[in-house]
Amino acid sequence: MKTGDWMKVELVLPAMPSWKVGDGSSVPPLGLLYIAGVLNEAGHEVDVTDQQGENLSDEGLKKKIKKFDPDVVGYTTYSHFGRRAIKIADSLQKLNPNISTIFGGFFATFNPTEILGISSAVDYCVRGEGEVTALELINALEKNQDVSKILGINYKENGIIKSTPDRPLIEDIDTLPIPDRTLVKGNTYGGYANMQIDKFSSVGTSRGCPFKCTFCLTTHWNRNRWRKRDFRKVADEFEYLTHLGYQNILIVDDNFNVNPKHVIHVSQELRRRKLDVNWFCEGRVSSGSAQMYNEMRRGGCKLVYLGLESGNQRILDYFNKRATVEQAFSAVKAIRKANIDMITGSFIVGAPTETIQEVQNTIDFALKLDIDVPLFGVLNVFKGTMLWDEYLDKGYINTEEDWGKAIPVCDFHPDCLSRDLLVKIINRGYDKLISRKKWYLKVILRALKSRFRLKLMMKNIDKRHDIRKRFRFGDISQLDLYLEEDEN
Repeated sequence: MKTGDWMKVELVLPAMPSWKVGDGSSVPPLGLLYIAGVLNEAGHEVDVTDQQGENLSDEGLKKKIKKFDPDVVGYTTYSHFGRRAIKIADSLQKLNPNISTIFGGFFATFNPTEILGISSAVDYCVRGEGEVTALELINALEKNQDVSKILGINYKENGIIKSTPDRPLIEDIDTLPIPDRTLVKGNTYGGYANMQIDKFSSVGTSRGCPFKCTFCLTTHWNRNRWRKRDFRKVADEFEYLTHLGYQNILIVDDNFNVNPKHVIHVSQELRRRKLDVNWFCEGRVSSGSAQMYNEMRRGGCKLVYLGLESGNQRILDYFNKRATVEQAFSAVKAIRKANIDMITGSFIVGAPTETIQEVQNTIDFALKLDIDVPLFGVLNVFKGTMLWDEYLDKGYINTEEDWGKAIPVCDFHPDCLSRDLLVKIINRGYDKLISRKKWYLKVILRALKSRFRLKLMMKNIDKRHDIRKRFRFGDISQLDLYLEEDEN
């Protein structure tokens, strides 16, 4: 490790296993850009590589990193491709054994001991929020200092894996610098909710969620806390993005509408500044009001993505969703009344003891709701969720084999419907949706009333067979969201 006044740091988001060069990515790696901002302010030289956004092959990724010649390489990792990140890190170490390698993100937070135990390349795992921890760690590496006092890390010392206490959450997230989007300038982004959207970026207005859905990693990651940014600073970031040429912005909060007052303040400030930008958000059906949705529309909101999950109250209660089927209908009705252009929603099937009729109830519920695009998925489980702990206690999960994976519950739970049956019911529901003349008529009529929707429709709906291809749910063993390819 060299010593000096600064370090060269490469921050990497690896591609998912099934991704192909040319596909691009959905949204910029905001977490890495926050860390990059903190490191840059401290005087370090930082490069950010989003493999999918830059359309880099594995060899192209290695060549880029080798050319930058970093002292440290940091990877952000997710459960559905974490083991692939290990493979890339091990490969890069062969090119330059002097590189220090840091893993962060969900995969590293919930599997640090396992990662350090199987990888010869990974030296440190950062748990939880990475901005402060990464800065302290890289400063210590630059000065060859002891890292044992740095909170929130796991590391190797003389072959022994050690752990330091958790780092407290960042109380004032407004102290973090606005992420520098020029670090990903020219990257291909815009895949969202089964659509392609031009000039696309993302913003965070808060962190965390006070709810405790059993399938969600956010609960443990943010310790069941919700922290917001000042609405004026949020608007500053929107303004910065418009100056860079972005026209469509996704708010990536875990739960944007958990506090309607915050939503109203953000929306009113964006309206006051008269920014020519479309924005989208994700939220719950149990939080919101007519005033909130009206202010969102006036502030430029064009799309709301709802976590609807199930058409069965019993399943919602199993997920500890703290929401009702009736609230879903009310939320959709309120959004429509506010004249927000589009509504999409996610649904999860395949919970233990869920019957064929209950799965069909969810499909029918999705088609009955007045939403534009339903997105169906099969329940999967990650280490770090309450469901993982439940299934581990019952002996359904083998930690030695299953750590670091996203696993379809239907593949191991004795009280689940089969994978093939779940996929069949989902695709039958999609076929029913896109075979409806009423659905096409609504798409066309609403597009004629909305310039945003018309532009989106022209970009995404070209031929009927393309629509059918888009609305298909394949063999879930091949989908990165559910099960990573075997890298061993």
